[in-house]
Amino acid sequence: MSFLEETSDFFTLVKESNFDLGLIYSQNPNGIYVVVLILLVLLLIVALFIRSAFKKSELLRLVSKIQNISDFDEFDSKLSKIALELPKRGSEVANSLNALKGGILTSQLALLKDFNIKKKIKSYKQISSVYSLIANSSKKYANEELTKYYENKSRILLDEDLIKEIENYYKNISFKENDIKYVNSIVTYANSLKNPESILTPLQEEINRFSFAFNLNLFKFAKALTKEESGKIFTNCNDKIDSLFSNNNVKISEVILSYMIENGEKQKVHEYISNLKNPSYLQSLYYNFFGKEENDDINLELAFVKNETQINENYKEYLDNKITFNWKDLGLIKHILNAPRVLETIGHIDYRNVLERIEKLENEVDYNAKVAEILEVARRAETIAKEAKAIARSGK
Repeated sequence: MSFLEETSDFFTLVKESNFDLGLIYSQNPNGIYVVVLILLVLLLIVALFIRSAFKKSELLRLVSKIQNISDFDEFDSKLSKIALELPKRGSEVANSLNALKGGILTSQLALLKDFNIKKKIKSYKQISSVYSLIANSSKKYANEELTKYYENKSRILLDEDLIKEIENYYKNISFKENDIKYVNSIVTYANSLKNPESILTPLQEEINRFSFAFNLNLFKFAKALTKEESGKIFTNCNDKIDSLFSNNNVKISEVILSYMIENGEKQKVHEYISNLKNPSYLQSLYYNFFGKEENDDINLELAFVKNETQINENYKEYLDNKITFNWKDLGLIKHILNAPRVLETIGHIDYRNVLERIEKLENEVDYNAKVAEILEVARRAETIAKEAKAIARSGK
């Protein structure tokens, strides 16, 4: 017997028994179970319908009020919920979203106004991703206006709006050390694109508008970049700095040179000074760096001496005094004498006199060392003699 026939017989029995459940159960217990099952299924269908209607109503309310949300993360979370629920809640929700789409975008973008560029990049990517999801979710409703809008906006947000935000950022900063984390976020985003140079090239051009030779903030910025995080920006900035120091005629700010001396780049400064061919600027550096007690760097002075560019200087007097006041420091004096152009600067006679003085000092040092050695041997011999004498006495 089929399910329908059994169900029909059951209801016939119900009618004939005048709804006597005891009689019905005694004659057809399976029929009772079937009816209960049918009722449960009907209740489940009703419950699902009510739940769906509630969810739909809730989503419609969310679409209508989402523009009032003032926190970006909450806004993004709610819009993501709309995107995920859209395929399940019917065309009415899609139509409502379509009617409010412009206002929703405007409200969400307004929340980004005070974000730093690093957070803006992250937020634009989130919005674009959600918009792409909405576009895909709306296709089942054949609402071309809604689908096309979110498809286009998903692309435009990144290809145009975010690019403008990035451009506006780097055109309005001075490139200081505290800008590095934001510049690095731009580099990271650019490197995720098919054409990173579309962002990196104009960014580098903007950096190049500032002077690496005279802008200490920019110099610190460039030095604080890392190859790992800053990529081509790091390479380009450091290449610019290296090109400055390899140019014998370029002026590099005394402030930058002082900063380098104080931060472990003395050798680079020494090489720059020793090779500089610009006499007027070398003269300026001479007045500000040469022979200053606060520098306490003989190699800095020797870098000036090494430079053949003619300026108004007094290298000879300085070296004579340095040697005279440190005449017992053989290491320092030898270092000075072995430096380039010291011989030409102090003259052959003075140079020879210093060599003779060094030789005399070395002889004195050798003599004193030998005397000390002899005295030490004598002390040891005396100690041994005393020990031997003590042993001899104890043996008697």
